[in-house]
Amino acid sequence: MKHNILKHFQNMLHHIYINPLEKCNLHCKMCYTKKTTPILSENEILNFIKRYQKEIEIKVITFCGGEVMTLPYFPHLVNTLTEKGIFVQIITNGTIDKLKKFNNPNLIKLIISLDGPESYHNLNRGKGTFQKSIIFLQKAQKLNFHVEIFSIVTKQSLPVIPQFEEYLKQFGSIEITYHPRKPPSYLSIHPVSNIKGEVSGFDFLTEVEVINLMKTKNVFPPKNLGCYQIALTSNGNIYGCCEGFDKLGTINDPIQQLFEKLKDKINGPCLGCYQPDFMCGLKNIYVCHSRTMPAGRQVGRVHTEPVHREGNPNQNYIC
Repeated sequence: MKHNILKHFQNMLHHIYINPLEKCNLHCKMCYTKKTTPILSENEILNFIKRYQKEIEIKVITFCGGEVMTLPYFPHLVNTLTEKGIFVQIITNGTIDKLKKFNNPNLIKLIISLDGPESYHNLNRGKGTFQKSIIFLQKAQKLNFHVEIFSIVTKQSLPVIPQFEEYLKQFGSIEITYHPRKPPSYLSIHPVSNIKGEVSGFDFLTEVEVINLMKTKNVFPPKNLGCYQIALTSNGNIYGCCEGFDKLGTINDPIQQLFEKLKDKINGPCLGCYQPDFMCGLKNIYVCHSRTMPAGRQVGRVHTEPVHREGNPNQNYIC
């Protein structure tokens, strides 16, 4: 493993991802996950964290669903973690307000889903959801939570990004992460997250559109990859990232064993991927075939030294 990837891998072990449930209070037209019934209990989560902490310090935990705000125990769980000094990130649709139940807002980042201007967002998530999420955002800011916007991008929402960003300026400087709608190459391979949903009005981006988005905006997956981490899912399985399907083990496996399995799987360009033959269905983009530049130059983020590759020396990665 290259030194820069090893160093990044070691840093990422301090950040874990937990998906306690798949169920949600909304029925988004673009949703791609099956709403399975298993739900992790608070004790299961805390016991896993306790075992993990014995091996390496946890600095950040990201929670996602489903919708985690539907869990009755969730505020208590987060308070328990922040009282230990752990920074918690919560990915939420922002329609369920439990904000005053959290004791340490300065140790919490709320990553709120907004898919674009109000009419488009509501078309996907339901009438009135945009204003609920905006009210949630404003209240969170007043209570001193950290906030971020997570926005799924389609062919229809791509051209109105400037309008969307202009609207958000009224709320101050807020980080926005754009996520291209999961492509068919993802949905056709992933064994669980494989629901196509509605396409008309929510069309998939072309590869060129995804590349241009990566070059100009903050995106997920990151343009330099490296988004692997220990990821605990609602059925007790452990994967190597939030979108993975190649199982590393289960919640009861030795933590060091999970580390080693993850490390052994990381490969590919940039900072690597734990499923380098999949790359969230974007492999053709990360190994960019739509534009050729001299070896050592890259699309997107600038490197100060040449990147050594196998195969075609003129083939360039998005990072």
